Amino acid sequence: MKTTTKKEAIVPFNALTFRVGIYIRVSTLEQVEGYSLDVQKDRLIAFCKAQGWEEPEIFMDDGYTGTNMNRPALKRMIRQIEDGRINAVIVHKLDRLGRKQKDVMHLLEDVFERHSVVFKSATEPFDTSTSFGKAMIGVLSVFAQLERDMIVERTTNGRREKVKQGKWPGGRVPFGYSWDKEKEMLIIKPEEASIIREIYKRYLRGESRLSISEWASERTKARKIDHSTIREMLNRPVYNGKLILPGDVIVDGNHDAIIDDELWRMVQNEIVRRQDGQTPLGEFLLTGLLSCGVCGGNVVHVKRTTTPNGKTYSYELYACKNQHIRKKDRIIDTCTLGYHRREKVEEYVVREMMDVALKPKKIKSILERQREQVPDHELEKTLRTKMDSVIAGIENLYDAIQSGAIKASALGNRLSRLEEERESIQLQLDELGDSTPKRKSDKEVHEAIKAVSQGWPYLNEDERKAVIRTIITNVTLLPDGNHVITWAES
Repeated sequence: MKTTTKKEAIVPFNALTFRVGIYIRVSTLEQVEGYSLDVQKDRLIAFCKAQGWEEPEIFMDDGYTGTNMNRPALKRMIRQIEDGRINAVIVHKLDRLGRKQKDVMHLLEDVFERHSVVFKSATEPFDTSTSFGKAMIGVLSVFAQLERDMIVERTTNGRREKVKQGKWPGGRVPFGYSWDKEKEMLIIKPEEASIIREIYKRYLRGESRLSISEWASERTKARKIDHSTIREMLNRPVYNGKLILPGDVIVDGNHDAIIDDELWRMVQNEIVRRQDGQTPLGEFLLTGLLSCGVCGGNVVHVKRTTTPNGKTYSYELYACKNQHIRKKDRIIDTCTLGYHRREKVEEYVVREMMDVALKPKKIKSILERQREQVPDHELEKTLRTKMDSVIAGIENLYDAIQSGAIKASALGNRLSRLEEERESIQLQLDELGDSTPKRKSDKEVHEAIKAVSQGWPYLNEDERKAVIRTIITNVTLLPDGNHVITWAES
């Protein structure tokens, strides 16, 4: 009986049909402490060779915490286990699999055991092919979670005490500052601080977060700046010389402010104003209001100059980004919106506004059509479905790279395009979340349009930009020039 039992424990590891998966995880702090991906990878590959397991599948999560299951490589490994492509999982230590006992036990019982997958640690004396190994894993996972909880508690208490003293609690130093170890305080970096101040001023002038991020990205390579980065910068009290205690309690910091109290207050009011449905201003009358009616892409402003017969003529045009930019940088293959003269588009919108002001029944029929369109929650559902599809595409490409089916260099452009599409979708989701419209009656909307149209001849350019956003939320450009205006109901 002993011989039979021993063989039952050993056979799974020596079976030639077995596929072994190596799982590696490291957080930023652990990398410093000697748990780097390369260290784990080298040790585990050597361990597999010593056991006679050739060509293990490698799953790596770089910079991911073990406190949750939201890790891309872990998800890919689980999918392969469920598909029957992985029969054994090897880790450097149990805590690489997860820091929480419930997560570890979920993987062991609901994933590994359910699919007859053996789990083994290369540095700890147990594996799930034995009853003793299963029991030891349960015990060690409890201590792994206890260790993590103690670290979190000590770290949280330490950060809280530092903030109470006005000191920066640690972590990544905010853009615009450097860290002085001797003084233990944030020091303003003038070249970056000037960008921060300009970001605040541009936002207050009505520019969108996207246009500001494009401006800022051209002026610094110290950080990657996108629309979400701008949102974070505009909301961070650290730039106003403040720090945040747990519970969102604001206290004075011992560092100098980049943004003074008045500018900070004005920008926070502007953030609230936009959350109430007001759209940002821009350089032109319709900046920030335009969208492509063919593919749904962003509309860009294009300047062109021609010199027939020695005379120079300049044109300002609106075009879909997916048609105008060079082919290799497009999110989609093509767009047929065409190029539309800026002044003609603006004249069309103003003409429609004047026409609606004279016809109450027309605005009623327009608003009825608008209300029959897909509501925001349906649009959000559609965008999230597209987001899931894009993320799945990105993960599939990484799967192909890790399996060796294709070289990373061959997929660089495809990955870049998918990442760009992901950011574009995320921007649309963010803008949906920023808007909380309150519907007005048809009469109220008509009266607002009428009031604006009557005062239109007496307004300057900046005033026209501001007031037109009180009655129009979007202008969808169409190839035939019969553009669709979405009138504001909030």
